[in-house]
Amino acid sequence: METYDVAVIGLGAMGSAAAWRLAQRGVRVVGFDRYRPPHQLGSTHGESRLIREAYYEDPSYVPFVQRAFELWDELSAAVERPLLRRTGALMIGAEDGFLVPGARASAEQHGIPHEVLDAAEIRRRFPVVGVRDPLVGVIEQRAGLLDVEACVEGQLDQAARHGADLRFFDPIERWRPLDMADPESPIEIVTGLGSVVANRLVLTAGAWNTDFVRRLRLSLRVTRQVMMWFRPRARPEAFERGALPVWMWERDWQDFHYGFPNLGNGFKLGNHHPTAEVSPTGYDRTVTAQDEADIRAWLADAFPDANGELLSARTCLYTRTPDAHFLLDLHPKRPNIAIASPCSGHGFKFAPAIGEALADLALEGRSRHDLHLFQIDRLVAQAEPDVG
Repeated sequence: METYDVAVIGLGAMGSAAAWRLAQRGVRVVGFDRYRPPHQLGSTHGESRLIREAYYEDPSYVPFVQRAFELWDELSAAVERPLLRRTGALMIGAEDGFLVPGARASAEQHGIPHEVLDAAEIRRRFPVVGVRDPLVGVIEQRAGLLDVEACVEGQLDQAARHGADLRFFDPIERWRPLDMADPESPIEIVTGLGSVVANRLVLTAGAWNTDFVRRLRLSLRVTRQVMMWFRPRARPEAFERGALPVWMWERDWQDFHYGFPNLGNGFKLGNHHPTAEVSPTGYDRTVTAQDEADIRAWLADAFPDANGELLSARTCLYTRTPDAHFLLDLHPKRPNIAIASPCSGHGFKFAPAIGEALADLALEGRSRHDLHLFQIDRLVAQAEPDVG
């Protein structure tokens, strides 16, 4: 039976990042995935993801995302392909909401250049944005978008180039510590194609994470989300990259949309509010007429010139913690197991920094990054020794 220093279960955004950062340190890494990322079956697809610095969720995220910016640039250089395109970000909401005050707090605490715009100034700069008083906006210039599939491919490429053994279409059947009495026992991982032993384990299985730590009863909720691309019906040039930044728009906590300029496939937007809870395996990925009607009703008011032909639509999965902060910590009973959540719909931008943090946790038991918001204790209903 082959033995590895670290095994990574799940090779999407976070797992591919962890495999890359671990292999780069010279440790022997094996990674498993039930599919072949990037694919359309999880949380990591759909052309683009936002990356922003004035992080409204909490100012403590800012140094973490700043490190991610550095690592995306490092990966772009390694794969000789631009992965991050800066467009600026426009965040629209009420002055007493969550988005605008949170973005301003992070920007002011960390000295991030930004502007606060009233509705009239937003319309003057971006005439296709149908914003009205009393809403306001925060704009930051460093933000932009990531080429989501190319990012995952790049991380997998670098993991393999540094010696990681990546095993696709090889779902995990079970895992078990070789010695149940030893909390740091090496772990046997069994798949349909055989077994390996790893001294440490990193769980980055996205919406399937709870399948591997069932006894922890992690309070994670998987929801079906919809992304759509439209052909603008008027002023198409105003929706191009360079004319329109990436954007987020909060009307209330249940009415929160985001989107991207047209990169050639249409004006993309989606609803960030959690929708129907689903099982990650076998959920209905069909985009319905009601999905389209819901998005069009919002689009007709917010971006009426974009409300043209629907060019394409896809579903993806969010896996949310109750407080929407990440899970990024060691197993409470087995410190040689690191666990990362799919990050509640806002984690992709952090992927290489999360990979770095997971490598720290797996190899050293602690991280150079501030992970206090992401501790597992807040999500565990029952913490006992676990077998997958």
